[in-house]
Amino acid sequence: MTNAADEPVHIVVTCTNRKRYPVPPQLRISNLAHLRPGTRFNEWTARLADSSHSRYPAADLYAGEHWQVAQKLTEALAAKTAVLWIASAGYGLVAADTAVCAYGATFSASAPDAVGASLADVTDWWRRLGQWPGPARESPRTFADLARRNPQATIVAVLSEAYQRACVDDLLTAAAVLGPEALSVVGPPDAQPRLTDLLVPVTAPMRHTVGGSLQALNVRVARHLLEHSVGLQRAPLREAAVATIPPRPPTPRAAGERMSDTELRAYIQMQAHTSATNLLRQLRATGRSCEQGRFGLLHAQICRADGCQRVSRS
Repeated sequence: MTNAADEPVHIVVTCTNRKRYPVPPQLRISNLAHLRPGTRFNEWTARLADSSHSRYPAADLYAGEHWQVAQKLTEALAAKTAVLWIASAGYGLVAADTAVCAYGATFSASAPDAVGASLADVTDWWRRLGQWPGPARESPRTFADLARRNPQATIVAVLSEAYQRACVDDLLTAAAVLGPEALSVVGPPDAQPRLTDLLVPVTAPMRHTVGGSLQALNVRVARHLLEHSVGLQRAPLREAAVATIPPRPPTPRAAGERMSDTELRAYIQMQAHTSATNLLRQLRATGRSCEQGRFGLLHAQICRADGCQRVSRS
């Protein structure tokens, strides 16, 4: 789809732990785990800035299914104004063409190179990254910077649960600068309740529509939405997301209450002139059940015994 407006569309995706190049031990957060948060951050950014190790365009650094899809998200818009950005626990917000070192840092608390364990830890780390000049000094460093640079822009942030938690304050600040529907967070629901109004929820059933693994579900759904939504504002993205969820399969009908022969005979005798087929249909509608052959046999027996003219088939 093509974005009709000339204003820029910023697509921000989370980085991935998988790298195409080896990570030097000194550029892993775990190497600084013994330091207090402020000291650890200062040492970390000094190491990144002063490192003599090779630097690569950020878009070429990451590996895996998630990144294979993520780096092609701008193609779904077919718009020259679409720009891909990366939310990195190591570098902060960087453009996809920014030169960076291979590094080990993540907001996922269970990983060895986690920058922190608590909500306070990760939000503080993202705040510090936003204040650091980073690897490209004139480039925006936060979502709020992106919004302030052009308040008419649109931001689609495809963020995992861990990154939603870390970036929550920054996202809310950016949303207040932009138009009311201009910032959308595509990702799992319930990660950060404060982001509910900004969220375009991604849920497991969507995988049936977009395919791929659960690890790449957020970016696959984002690509699907960018291709199929009637607009890039939050409301049409949400509508497209709802359409991505496959319909629930019909609930199997619960087995009805089975009736004894005595009960069935009494029921049939009360319906003097009703065919076996219609009478069985009425019975099943009440939640009770009987095999068609058994019901037809009892119906015929009662008809013969009563000498009536009822028919056993309709």
